[in-house]
Amino acid sequence: MEPTLAVDTDEVHERIVSGVAALEGTEPVELPPLFDEVDPDALAAIFATTESGIRRAGSIQFTYADHQIQVSFDESGDTTVTID
Repeated sequence: MEPTLAVDTDEVHERIVSGVAALEGTEPVELPPLFDEVDPDALAAIFATTESGIRRAGSIQFTYADHQIQVSFDESGDTTVTID
């Protein structure tokens, strides 16, 4: 079973690090920096509402600390992080 976290899009990067730390049984500061794998500012920008007020929908996947991360988001603003 894959852990899934519903998250506030402003805190996606923090939720990824916290979720992986929980799975690893370690403190977040003991993990490698997230920006070694993905730019947290770019990650947050993906979820931002467009200038015309439209929310984006889609998903992005990457590996962080030997875990496959998937961040999915929809037009309603719901964002889900899945850590495998």
